[in-house]
Amino acid sequence: MRPTFPTAPRRERHDLVNLRDNENPFGGPHRHYPDNGNDDLVAAYIRALDVVEPMPDGPRWRWGPESVLITRGAADGLDLVFRTFFEPASDAVALTPPSFALFDELATVYRVARVPVPLRGERLDRLDVGRLASLPVKGVILCDPGNPTGTCLDRRDVLALLDAFDGLVVIDEAYVECSGRVSYRHLIPEHPNLVVVRSMSKALGLAALRLGAVLAHPDLLTALRKTRLPYALPGPVTARAVAELTRPASLRGRIEAFTGERDRLAAGLAGCPGVGRVFAEAGFVTVEGEHTLADELWRAGFDTLPEPMGWPGHVRVSVGRPVDNSRLVAALKGVPAREPATGMRKPTFRMARGAVAAIRGRGLQT
Repeated sequence: MRPTFPTAPRRERHDLVNLRDNENPFGGPHRHYPDNGNDDLVAAYIRALDVVEPMPDGPRWRWGPESVLITRGAADGLDLVFRTFFEPASDAVALTPPSFALFDELATVYRVARVPVPLRGERLDRLDVGRLASLPVKGVILCDPGNPTGTCLDRRDVLALLDAFDGLVVIDEAYVECSGRVSYRHLIPEHPNLVVVRSMSKALGLAALRLGAVLAHPDLLTALRKTRLPYALPGPVTARAVAELTRPASLRGRIEAFTGERDRLAAGLAGCPGVGRVFAEAGFVTVEGEHTLADELWRAGFDTLPEPMGWPGHVRVSVGRPVDNSRLVAALKGVPAREPATGMRKPTFRMARGAVAAIRGRGLQT
């Protein structure tokens, strides 16, 4: 299928008078359709990622519009994946619960059969690779770091799945900048069946702009472009995003501040009554705790998410302002809140894999 609307940059960039898009020349400053290719935004996004996230050793692939598609948030990217690659009432997809509920919702909307293959291990960070690779499904969708689990998948399992499974492997990396690990996007050159979905709403702090990205082999990106709606990204949004992304040092500072506060909150929650293990490798903190824990926090003025994504016995807590996080922990401990000191370096509680052996005896398993 040939796309109706061009994905190349606007004709004005080639010194042509644009008489093909039916725009009103007497309109105001927003009279032109936005760039349908978003090349400038793609370039700014990749340059920012190369600064704010850890990079692998060895040569780097050259990223560009042929392998990066900017979307209206990560959810839009996932929707495009289902619309493009899964045949309704015919194909099946493997999911690994507990995982992001949108996967199930999109499969239901597009009438794609779901095959659940639950996560394994005490931290729910292991894949049943043998089962996933043997299923007669069109694709496997993973969430890493996991939402709602708050843990990163064991990298060995992900690599084994990519080696053993010929179908589509989609990895939702909405929270990867919070994890400290290398993105799986760097494996796309060796694994053309890999699709990585990213978000600019989480660690980058650009939620109001509603932007995300799909990174994949050019052949897959070509198929995705054919099914997306034209002129999907408003011009004022992309202009604001480029302005933000061209300051990667500032973005990195935001991420460091966020993960530092997340770790402080996680350490505080680990010492609270009614809280079991604490998981904090994503952009939130998930704790073992009954629904009554969320009820107690509600009465104290905090809205948290009990049984996140239908996962019983757990509560997901977003990272708030330092003063609010201190009040939350104090409310659970039944003591007056003490605001974090200003002008002092906060202690860092690295909750990523391998950093903390145990908390409160029961332990945060790493």
